[in-house]
Amino acid sequence: MTKLNKKLSISISIIVILVFIISFAINSQFVHRYYLHEKKNIINSIGRQIESIDASTLINEIKSIEEKYNVTIVYANNLKNENNNNEIITEDLLREFGLKGIIPKKFWISEETLENIKNKSVNRVFNQGNLKYSLLVKFILKDNYIFALAIPIEHSQETVNIINRFNMILGAFSVLIIVILIFIMSDRIIKPLEKIKILSKDIEKLNFRTEDIKTGDEIEELSNSINKMSISLEKAHNELNNRNENLKVFIGNASHDLKTPTALIKVYAMGIQDGIDDGTYIDTIIEQSDRMTEIIDKLLYFAKYEKKEINLIEFDLRDKLLECINKYEIIINDESINLDLDIKEKEFIICADEDSIEIVLDNLITNAIKYNTDKKISVVLSKTNDKIRLSVSNSINKINEDEIDKIWNPFYVLEKSRSKELSGTGLGLSIVKEILEAHNLEYKACVNDNKIEFYIIF
Repeated sequence: MTKLNKKLSISISIIVILVFIISFAINSQFVHRYYLHEKKNIINSIGRQIESIDASTLINEIKSIEEKYNVTIVYANNLKNENNNNEIITEDLLREFGLKGIIPKKFWISEETLENIKNKSVNRVFNQGNLKYSLLVKFILKDNYIFALAIPIEHSQETVNIINRFNMILGAFSVLIIVILIFIMSDRIIKPLEKIKILSKDIEKLNFRTEDIKTGDEIEELSNSINKMSISLEKAHNELNNRNENLKVFIGNASHDLKTPTALIKVYAMGIQDGIDDGTYIDTIIEQSDRMTEIIDKLLYFAKYEKKEINLIEFDLRDKLLECINKYEIIINDESINLDLDIKEKEFIICADEDSIEIVLDNLITNAIKYNTDKKISVVLSKTNDKIRLSVSNSINKINEDEIDKIWNPFYVLEKSRSKELSGTGLGLSIVKEILEAHNLEYKACVNDNKIEFYIIF
């Protein structure tokens, strides 16, 4: 059992026991008083109802009132002139009580009572001693008659003590059952929380997992939220690890690609210094410097593209494609490449960043020129319903499926370029990937019958 479970169970158990003890103490002290209070309310209520009735009418209706309210009513004449008038009235009332089967052991009416009832009714309680009951009497003066309304009050203390002892036994048993149930229920509450605590510690240690908790309440909702968080963190962690691995490869490839032109520049510069320049050294240094500049420019573009703001506008993809192909028309003719251009419609309006899409088209066309093996390139632009499909394909030497997935990685070159004018850096398709994903476009590269096809769905 956990510390929290123990604390919760003990705290609730103490509260239950305290409530039981307080209830028992209140029951012992106030039950009899409450019982007497209720009896007084009853007799006062009856007294208020008969105060509006004159004496003669009340005398005639005594029997019906007694049956209705379960009360005993007797009366005596107050017009006696003896000095001990209170004693005579007491005897008359006692005689009347006796006729109705009530023989009080202790009962009297004092001169003070006779004086007080002239102004208002008076309540008196007469303890009957060993008879184990008291008599609650309300004295009312009406038209020179003294009426006494009597209700017997049983001595409840002994009964209360017996009930209290029974309640103590029953309460102790109930507290025991409640404590056991509290420990069981708190365990059901705390165990899921304990599992969630362990889960959070595992996530803290990068041990991403989930916990199946079914409680049907907020604890289950909390567990589901933490499970979703764990899955998201695991995905983000794996992506970060993959990015770190790709970054290592990226840095290695970048270093390798920059190292070659740097070494060549150094060698040819030393040749010039030694006076062995045959007239081509300066051209080679300029060519390698341009290559380094190209690599650095693409590196900067690749690094900054994620932060680039995409400016979405509508433009015709057909016009942009033709413009791109025209830029490389001279190279296509010099390489004797047969370009099969198939455009199904006259207009292909898309909404995208125009400059970025131009970079994508440039890379796809130049890759097709560089890496074709049979001097044939196919470009197809078609429309189906609300989707536009651009496909660029060319023949290629046999490659493995694994290599297709790698071509989107920075600095990965599928095979050496066949065109000196279009020497590659291996960054082009990485930039294409970043642009297409930033636009949420569907794209893929696939190989069929020694042909590689790049397609994009707009």
